[in-house]
Amino acid sequence: MNGLLAGVNVGGTTTSVVLGTPDGTILKRRAWPTQADDGDALYAAIVIALRAIANDARAIGVAIGGPMDARTGIVLSAPHLPGLHGFPIGARLRADLAQPVAVHHDAAACALAEVRWGADRNAGGLAYLTCGTGFGAGIVIDGRPIYGSRGSSSEIGHVRYRDDGPDVFGKPGSFESYGSASVLPALARRHDPAFDALTGDEVAARAARGDPAARAAIDDNAQAVGTACALLADVLVLDVIVLGSLATYLGEPWLQRVRTTFAREALPDRIASCTLRASSLEHLQDLSGLAAALTPA
Repeated sequence: MNGLLAGVNVGGTTTSVVLGTPDGTILKRRAWPTQADDGDALYAAIVIALRAIANDARAIGVAIGGPMDARTGIVLSAPHLPGLHGFPIGARLRADLAQPVAVHHDAAACALAEVRWGADRNAGGLAYLTCGTGFGAGIVIDGRPIYGSRGSSSEIGHVRYRDDGPDVFGKPGSFESYGSASVLPALARRHDPAFDALTGDEVAARAARGDPAARAAIDDNAQAVGTACALLADVLVLDVIVLGSLATYLGEPWLQRVRTTFAREALPDRIASCTLRASSLEHLQDLSGLAAALTPA
């Protein structure tokens, strides 16, 4: 596709709109805190930003978290975006802006960006795990994002990992309740009820200072992520699994813990053929929207 593209990334914390090129160059950007509880206000802010910086784009790509129907562009029940439940963002944007619009699950859009512009571009089988506010997986096989029937996004975060654990969206012990960045404080409090850090960053800082509860929380988290990676590799026969936010701010020690669990849990041939790494793209969230614009759902 020639010409400029618009990318929208709607995350649980931040929403951004960018104007860019098909080679992944970002030319303009606007970002603001996500109005997660007010879908109409969030949508209005997206339209204002698109009209301001991307009015001449040939196509719009939307990357958005949570269960959705990529075929119709309808957000189904995104737990981190309650204001968008049932919101037909694809159809609304097409009607209001008269431009082609593709809507993808945020993890799938990140996987598309990695395949198109990342260190393992053109990988035959690549998965991206968000490891951020939530815990979602995006899967790209032979250049195409993989969805279920009715365009449904894959939701590994809601798969049961253990019998107990933090209660995330009514399901204690799910992969999301152990593998996301946002649950690190709750994981630490399971080891020390008096633990009072409120964010994942605070847990990481305390772990670096040797706090035993914080270190145990990061170990619990890394084991869950490594187990999820083994599950994906065993089922899908992947070449690469790219790990999101936690891999960036916890770094190589956390990645090594994840790889250790992966090596214990995955089939031997999957261990030999599948690489686990952090994202190689500096502005992955913004690029995910551009990648979505290049890939009809």
